[in-house]
Amino acid sequence: MTGIPAIVLFSIGSALLAMLGFIAVRKLSKPINLDEHQTFLDAMCNIVGTLVSILLGLLVAASLDTYQALETTIDLEANAAAEIFKLSRGLPDPLQGQVQTLCERYCQEVVNIEWPAMAKGQASHEAFKTGAELTDAIVTFKPSTNGETNIQASLLQSVEAIGNCRRARILALTNSKSQILLPLLVICAVTVMLFTYLYVKRVSALQAVLIGCVAVVLGGNISLVYLLSKPFDGDWKLQPRGFQLNLKMLREVYRRGIFAPAAGTYIDAKTHMLRRDPDYKPPQTAPAETTATQNHPALGSPNPLRVRN
Repeated sequence: MTGIPAIVLFSIGSALLAMLGFIAVRKLSKPINLDEHQTFLDAMCNIVGTLVSILLGLLVAASLDTYQALETTIDLEANAAAEIFKLSRGLPDPLQGQVQTLCERYCQEVVNIEWPAMAKGQASHEAFKTGAELTDAIVTFKPSTNGETNIQASLLQSVEAIGNCRRARILALTNSKSQILLPLLVICAVTVMLFTYLYVKRVSALQAVLIGCVAVVLGGNISLVYLLSKPFDGDWKLQPRGFQLNLKMLREVYRRGIFAPAAGTYIDAKTHMLRRDPDYKPPQTAPAETTATQNHPALGSPNPLRVRN
C-alpha cells in the first residue's frame, strides 16, 4: 500500500524498536560491572550468536530453495500446457479442437481465477475441472495409427506433468514450516539484542547506531524468511508468467493467421481467443482425397481462418 518493499519496512522497524529498547533498558536497569562479567558475557554472547546465525542461515537457505523450486514447478506446468496445445495438432477432428480449447481455457483460468485465489490460500475449482476434462479427453482417445499412438504417449506425459506441478503448487499453500519457526527466530533475535545492551556502559549515538545496524540485519533476515514462506502473496509473490506467455503467443498465432483453427472451433474477434463452435457437426464420412488435401498443405490450401464477431 505504501509502495515501499516490505523487507525495507521490516528492517527499519526492527532498527527503531532496537534503539528504543536500548534506551529504555539503559534508563530503567542498573548498569553492570563489565570488568567483573566480561569473560562470562563474551562466552555466552559467542554461543548465542553462533546458534542464532546457524539457525537463521539454514532457514533462509531452505526457504529460498523452496521458493525457487516452486517457481521452476510453475514454469514446468506452463510448458506442459504449451506442449499439449502444439502436439494436439496431430490429433484427428474434432478431438484436436476440443483439446486446444481446453488447454487454452486452463491457462486462462489459472491466470484470471486461480492465481488471485491462491493469494487467499485457496485453489480454483474451475481450473481443476478444466484440467480433469483435458486429461479425460486425452486418456480416452483411441489412436488408429502409429503416429497418433506416439502423439498420445507424449500428451499423456504432458498431462501427468500438469497434474504433478499443479498438485505441488496447491500443496505449497499449506506449507507452514517456516511460519511455525518464525516465533523462535524472533525470540532468538530479541535475545541477541539483549546481549548487545549488556555491553554498553552509557547511552551514546554511536552505540545506538551500531545496535540499530545489528537489528537491521536480524530484521531483514527474519522478514526474508517470512516473505519466502508466502510465495503467492506479498511483494515477492510468484507470477503466472509462463501461462501469460502461452496466452500471448496463442493470440499472436491467431491474429497473424499462422495456423487455421481446428474443425469445430473459431476465433473470437473481440478477444482473439479460440472458442468451440456449438453448431459444429462432424462429418459422417470424408473422401480420402479431401482428407489428404486437408492434412497436407503442400497438396492444397489449408483451412481458412475462421473468425466470428
